[in-house]
Amino acid sequence: MLVLTGWDFRVLAGQIAQELSKLERQDDNMKKYALIAALALMSSLVYAKVDATDTKSMKALRADKYAEDLLDTLEIQINVGKNYLQEEDKSLPPAKEPVPSSEDSKKGYLVFFRNYLYDVNPYSNPLKEEIAQKELKVFAALGEFEPIVFSVYPFTNLTGCKIMLSEFVNEKGEKLAPGAFQINDVLFRPQGSGSDPVIVKPVVLEKTREIAKIAQGIPKTIWINVKIPEDAKEGSYKGKITFSPAGKPLSEIPVTVTVLPFKLLQPPDVSWSPIMAGSWNFEELEKEMIVSREHGMTGMVTGYLAPEGANNDDFTKANKVMELAKKTGMTGQFALFNLHIQGESTWESTFGPFGLTGDKLFCQATYDKAKDVIIKTRDNAVKNKWLPYIFYLTTELGYLSVAGEQVYNKTMKSAEQYYKTAREVEGVRLMATFNRPEELASHWDLPTLDEFGANSLMSPDWEKAAKKKPSWICFIGSYDRLERLGHGFYMWRYNIKGIRPWYGHGERNVSILSMYYDKEQHPTVRFERIREGVDDYKYMYTLSEYVKKAKAAGKNTAAAESVMKKVNDQIPESHRKHTPGFDYLKMDDYRWQIGQEILKLAK
Repeated sequence: MLVLTGWDFRVLAGQIAQELSKLERQDDNMKKYALIAALALMSSLVYAKVDATDTKSMKALRADKYAEDLLDTLEIQINVGKNYLQEEDKSLPPAKEPVPSSEDSKKGYLVFFRNYLYDVNPYSNPLKEEIAQKELKVFAALGEFEPIVFSVYPFTNLTGCKIMLSEFVNEKGEKLAPGAFQINDVLFRPQGSGSDPVIVKPVVLEKTREIAKIAQGIPKTIWINVKIPEDAKEGSYKGKITFSPAGKPLSEIPVTVTVLPFKLLQPPDVSWSPIMAGSWNFEELEKEMIVSREHGMTGMVTGYLAPEGANNDDFTKANKVMELAKKTGMTGQFALFNLHIQGESTWESTFGPFGLTGDKLFCQATYDKAKDVIIKTRDNAVKNKWLPYIFYLTTELGYLSVAGEQVYNKTMKSAEQYYKTAREVEGVRLMATFNRPEELASHWDLPTLDEFGANSLMSPDWEKAAKKKPSWICFIGSYDRLERLGHGFYMWRYNIKGIRPWYGHGERNVSILSMYYDKEQHPTVRFERIREGVDDYKYMYTLSEYVKKAKAAGKNTAAAESVMKKVNDQIPESHRKHTPGFDYLKMDDYRWQIGQEILKLAK
């Protein structure tokens, strides 16, 4: 169903006006058809104008105990057209509301299985094949997290819904520890603000063993993460998930968890570092770092490693940040964002370090002042044994191309001088990221830059450059299944050495990775998908390392290399948009094939 509110009303009204205007220009017969068309549009407008309170999206938020004051405000804003609610599934084939079987009617619900890369929205209907599936099978390496996900479609209101796990036992009677499993309710939250449509989606994972209410007609996803203990034994562990609503028959879901007896290796030269991450609230920061590390992140792109004080020489807080990074097991690298220049549409609006803009920003005095901060930061980092870090000097100066060729060229020359001045400091690494092909072409190979990145489509120039110098992806194009592809297999294919997903702040921010409330970090579905991408990369990296060792020992590695090539050849060229024909569900198959080759070489 597509709920038309706010902006949609305005579009329809405009269309109606266009049809009515035709009446002035047509003969009587054509007037009749124009009038019919206008009336049809008017009828759809009347039909579409529903109170937001009655939509499945708002009912889902209410069932998930979204803050009443925020919910009331959101409903009012939608009803008056300030915000625009969108209820439309676009990622999967359309499906009708399920008709309950006699057994479903007795239970009051049915269980279905949608892959975690695809959202189960408040207005989603399960596909036939998702209903027909009756069990779950997953596999993972030692120390790896793996999602076990199912959903419930309620034909009536369900309350007191308990989720229980049996023992998981392999062929030899060995068990996975109960603590290896974490049950999560996937809570619906509104996403989108300003002029963007509001979309109520499954957003945040909240630990639970019982869901208080699942509202009639609004599906609910339960997301269980299993972390395979590092001392777990090889084998297929079988168990059951029990879903048991109060006063209703329970459902049991057979689950098989296959343990692969090897550990994934951590690539030492690759950075998964969220941008705008970190804080100087150290209690909160420690928990942020823990959840980030558990989701495959190695560092941060942050301004919280900056010095304080009038002379930029007080590193007390910065050192505390780095100590917490070490404590929580992060490995780096950290991109220091406090000296970066951010490109805007004009010379005057482009801003950077020390709060400067325009002429005061792009001048030698500012570059020298930044150089002084770089020197002090380097000396402090050596003294306090910082994890690997890099100075992030400019972002997206290509925006100034809209100001004209003269301004753009002036900006490029100024950036080159900034890089040159910073390069005078020995023992530091420098990087910049670009958003125009011509900027990348002219600057990626500057000897003053150690690494570079791009906020653009992949191009032949970028692909070639990434083979010669460490390169970063700024963003993946959409916050859905593309996240797994972009943070894993895609990075491997194009030899990408860093990526900086938005950490996101604010509950309605579509890019948010983790929400902090009740003094705990709660990861989002987006973060879960990203972690799976990171693990995809690790599977490829681990196999490549096994291949190197096997070759050195004189073993035949042709089969393993063939699998890696076949997987690489399947990965699409775009990380910014979906590629028609690419089957995201095949990524688990790729991972399984890679895992089998690792096992062969490990013998």
